[in-house]
Amino acid sequence: MEFSVFRQVLIKALGHMQSIVEKRATLPILMNVKLEVADNLVLSATNVDLELVEHVPADITLPGKITVPVQMLYDITRKLPEDAEIKFKQTDDQLVVSSGRALFKLPTLPAENFPMMANANLTTKFQMTTGDLAHLINQTKFAIPTDDVRYHLGGIYFHITEENQKKMLTAVATDSQRLALCEIAAPNDSAEMPAVILPRRVIGELSKLLEDATVDDVVVELSDTKARFTVGPATLTSKLVDAQYPNYRVVIPKGNDKIATIDRKQFIAAVDLVSIASQDKTKSVRMEFSMNKLIVNASSPNAGTATQEIDIEYNGDETFEIAFNVKFLLDNANQIEGDKFQIEMQDSLSPTIMKSKDKKSDALFILMPIRM
Repeated sequence: MEFSVFRQVLIKALGHMQSIVEKRATLPILMNVKLEVADNLVLSATNVDLELVEHVPADITLPGKITVPVQMLYDITRKLPEDAEIKFKQTDDQLVVSSGRALFKLPTLPAENFPMMANANLTTKFQMTTGDLAHLINQTKFAIPTDDVRYHLGGIYFHITEENQKKMLTAVATDSQRLALCEIAAPNDSAEMPAVILPRRVIGELSKLLEDATVDDVVVELSDTKARFTVGPATLTSKLVDAQYPNYRVVIPKGNDKIATIDRKQFIAAVDLVSIASQDKTKSVRMEFSMNKLIVNASSPNAGTATQEIDIEYNGDETFEIAFNVKFLLDNANQIEGDKFQIEMQDSLSPTIMKSKDKKSDALFILMPIRM
């Protein structure tokens, strides 16, 4: 096997590969990337549950295939000059990597031993814009639990819903304390797709591919057990979370009658400033709503108290108080689009709705208060 490739096209693909591979795998070959050369260079990486294959243009002298440690190859490529041409040549059980006057000899393992994910019968296939998929993910991924205890919540739940007799592709994530929901018009051919939970790890890797995308569309293929996303030269295949997602609709409140309209930037600045004094276990801030005024305050024995007042529109006749975890509150506010948002409350312990005042907004955020 012998070929050459320019650093600027290889570094991006290797960056995707090295984040897929486990740093400490039970099988040494799982820490390798497979290099396969025919018409072009094809890189493959896997952690058994997740597989990434990416095509890279290269100047081919001799076809072949081998696996090498991905982290080593990534570090070499990363530290070479930006305009470097990198040459690869397989010699017995080593891969010689050279560029300019630098030369490396990497250990190899046979490509035949590299585990590839079995082909699944992906029954649904449709296309959507990379921007739409990235939007659904970015509006919801922050609410995925970071622990592995609640397995059934460990990802984004993608499914088809119907609103005003119109099919919608809906994405939902929740960690039980907050919920994020975003929906767009269902893409063509997606109406019969199975409801799937994309694991947190997959969401992270897919987000990177979408961010680096040089194409406008992504091809989505789904079955009950696997998902595949093709973004330009890269194809990401993953197992799904094998669990039943809870009926999240029951926690979306109806009839919250205490409604305030707030300037989003002013609100974020006020909460962030006051949070300096929030050093108790709950990391909470208290909000006091009254006619055209919101007072945000926090206190703790070691940090004293902090108060910030901002102007708002509020429909309540009486003063109303409610408290939230400051991080969750800011996470929600930072995801809301537009200059103004609406917060809809019922009482100090019931789920609260936060959403943009922009009629074009397609996202909804739910937050559970903290007992004062």
